[in-house]
Amino acid sequence: MRVVNGLIFTLIFLFFFSFFDPRLLFSVTSTTGGDTISHFPTAVYMKNVLLPAGKIMGWDPGNYAGYPLFYHYFPLTFIFMALLGFIIPIEVAFKIGTVLGVFLLPVCVFFAFRFLKYKFPIPIIAACFTLPFLFMEANSMWGGNIPSQLAGESSYAFSFAIMLLFFGSLYDGIKNNDKIIFNALLLFLIGFSHGFTMVFTGVIGAFFLMTKKDFVKNFLYLFRTYGLAGLFLAFWFIPFLANMPYVTSYVTRWSIESIWKVIPIILIPFWALSVVAIILNLFDRRTYYFIYIVVASFVLYWLAPGIGMLDIRFVPFIQLYLCVFGAAAIVPFLEKIKNKEFLPFIVFLMVILFVMPNVTYIRGWIKWNYEGLENKASYPLAQKIHNYLRTNGQGRVVYEHSPSHNTFGSERIFENLPYYAGRETLEGLYMQSSISSPFIFYIQSEVSKVHSGPFPQYKYTQLNLKPAISHLKMFNVSQYIVRSPEAKAAAAQIPELTKEVQFDDYEIYRLTTNDGHYVEALKYQPVLFETKNWKRDFFEWFRRQDLLDTHLIYAKEPGSELTLKARDLLELPKVETRVANVKITEKMGNDWLEFTTNQIGKPHLIKISYHPNWQVEGANRIYLVSPSFMLVYPNQEQVRIYFGKSIYNWAGEILSLIGLIIVLTLALRPLARRRFAP
Repeated sequence: MRVVNGLIFTLIFLFFFSFFDPRLLFSVTSTTGGDTISHFPTAVYMKNVLLPAGKIMGWDPGNYAGYPLFYHYFPLTFIFMALLGFIIPIEVAFKIGTVLGVFLLPVCVFFAFRFLKYKFPIPIIAACFTLPFLFMEANSMWGGNIPSQLAGESSYAFSFAIMLLFFGSLYDGIKNNDKIIFNALLLFLIGFSHGFTMVFTGVIGAFFLMTKKDFVKNFLYLFRTYGLAGLFLAFWFIPFLANMPYVTSYVTRWSIESIWKVIPIILIPFWALSVVAIILNLFDRRTYYFIYIVVASFVLYWLAPGIGMLDIRFVPFIQLYLCVFGAAAIVPFLEKIKNKEFLPFIVFLMVILFVMPNVTYIRGWIKWNYEGLENKASYPLAQKIHNYLRTNGQGRVVYEHSPSHNTFGSERIFENLPYYAGRETLEGLYMQSSISSPFIFYIQSEVSKVHSGPFPQYKYTQLNLKPAISHLKMFNVSQYIVRSPEAKAAAAQIPELTKEVQFDDYEIYRLTTNDGHYVEALKYQPVLFETKNWKRDFFEWFRRQDLLDTHLIYAKEPGSELTLKARDLLELPKVETRVANVKITEKMGNDWLEFTTNQIGKPHLIKISYHPNWQVEGANRIYLVSPSFMLVYPNQEQVRIYFGKSIYNWAGEILSLIGLIIVLTLALRPLARRRFAP
């Protein structure tokens, strides 16, 4: 049986490699395609900046006026890529990391069925049944399948695979009252790699509480397992929860164009087999387990928008579980099947013969991604733009959003100016991680013929450069990359914009009224502002050109006679505050900024996104000020601001240390007993 299982897995992996050409996977090129191109610099940042500093979470200044990297995204796969990148080129390590979930899924399903005590050859057949799901082309954004991985969902794919393993291991662990540490470690891996799958592990565990006979025993097992996993994850999860007020929520119900997106032809035969398996094994507790998972996934899909989650992420659970359970259709006939060792080969061949005619664009997309940026015909143009920006100018760069950027390998190419050109930009991939996202996407709508407008709770505008100038200066933008004829024509009419250079269809303009500095002594005194929804009110302030001279300080403790309320946005006072002959010099690193000023006691705007982990020396405190920046009143000439740890970081780390001590104690106890036994 082991030989048969090994041979089938060899065939599965060879089938994968027939698509994921090793010559592409192991070439030293920068991966492109969808969101993937923007994940690569993140892996590089983990390797070159965070890990050498002993961190896995930190501040990234490259996008969104800076944002807390890995506080609200999932670090595990990037840690794997970065560590592997110390052994092999990071470009290759990144590619391996992006396909890891694909190769793991059949393996994890196999062992899940083994843990569920399905006899040979059902586990290996279930592994074969992952192929139609993986090669399903009906969607490329929902997660789990190869197109989703190619679009950038590699962390989801990895966590998705481990979740399947946990699904089987938890069943076995509760049945035998063992594997607590193993299951806790699986939970840690799941939660540290993606949130949607972590949420679903709670749903999986709830199945075992639907009993009167074993409720107490099962509850205690789940409490120990999930509690231990919670301790492992606390160093990341507690800061994640504590900093939720400083993210931008993305809650919407996904529009499904056709039922065939949910039930594509490539899945129908396997779903039919699952229906047969349910009927034939109706009185098997394992069947109820699968039915429960499918029903729970459907319920979560409908509830997701109401609990702040994206509904479509739960559909792949339904699709995959209904694929693989079909392997159980042969359970009643196992004893009658002769020469069982040949059955997996027959099944594998039949699956491949069915899958292949239903695969159209995957092979081409894989080549597009993994041949890399360097092998695109437009690469010399990208180099010219990057090299020019690297050596000409300071401050941030804004770019026109345009589908035409896909010629470089992805529409997101210019998100990665911090990596390719050494220049900060505005828009980025991890849009929910920053409180500056609403303002930056509003700017995007001002400077682009076509804008994305990803947050439905905010209003956007259309190409309109005149009001954009004040916003660009506020965000310390010194240069503007333009692609469409409409934006070029509009830029030519703005006196503050000067055309610097043209590279083919791209023009670069300079904002002459911005000096490229991140620290500004405000001309007018900001006002304390009392509000129950500062994100909404600050956004309305941002859209009002007549209010921008007077910034709003978020008043967490209202009551001062100087405090204004939301209704006062109709008009703001303009009280001059700074003295003449302003002299400010600044130095800036990845997670710190130092400046000297002759404006002691005056308000200084720091054009970097606010976060509670920022700390200051040379001023009493840091204020959250509109639109989403920091503000300080220096009490000395030299001021230093740095991104440090909060009490929530320390609390989480202490709890994780306790979890580690518990595991070591449990692991060493049997050794101590044997050593000191009489």
